[in-house]
Amino acid sequence: MYGTDVRTDLLDGLRRRPADVVFLNDAHAFLIGEWSAGAARGHTRAIGITLGTGVGSAFLAEGRILDRGPGIPPEGRMDLTRLGGAPLEETVSRRAILARFGDPAADVRDIAERARSGQRRARHVLDEAFGALGRVLGPRLAAFGASAVVVGGSMARSWNLVAPALNAGLADGGWPVPDQAGGEERHTRAMRPAGLAGDAALVGAARAVAARE
Repeated sequence: MYGTDVRTDLLDGLRRRPADVVFLNDAHAFLIGEWSAGAARGHTRAIGITLGTGVGSAFLAEGRILDRGPGIPPEGRMDLTRLGGAPLEETVSRRAILARFGDPAADVRDIAERARSGQRRARHVLDEAFGALGRVLGPRLAAFGASAVVVGGSMARSWNLVAPALNAGLADGGWPVPDQAGGEERHTRAMRPAGLAGDAALVGAARAVAARE
């Protein structure tokens, strides 16, 4: 699609031409949708993370996506951050998890199934990846003043494997979540999987279109 005028091609294919076509980053649409009607609803400041081929991210304050400010990485993109001198996605991504596991016949889904069945190597590989993500995210969540982090993407379907390691990593990074926090934090901080069964991005995109009208 590089070099293609997607806007023009879309308009040419529509019977009823809209006044405009709004383009929205998928992670941004996801978080706006979750903030509007999903797992981040009721939170003023939230961060969305999508886990799949790589790490997508969005930082939201009072319904607006931000790309600069305390805790926000360059362009609001966690994939541009580094961990141990290497890009974050060298540790947290489909490619990184497969490389660490070392079985060319396995996919991430297979690794997740093996972890659920009790294979230590599979569980260790996933714990290392999601724990590292939490340690990188924790300080940014604290600096941003987020009260919620919502996780989506294909890997979030294995929430029972993602959550414990991510939870521990966030605590190590200075952003303890409910089962590790005390006092008021127990009620004000939340780490949740996507709540709209994949529809959050559509809700977010619709909201973005409405905001332009």
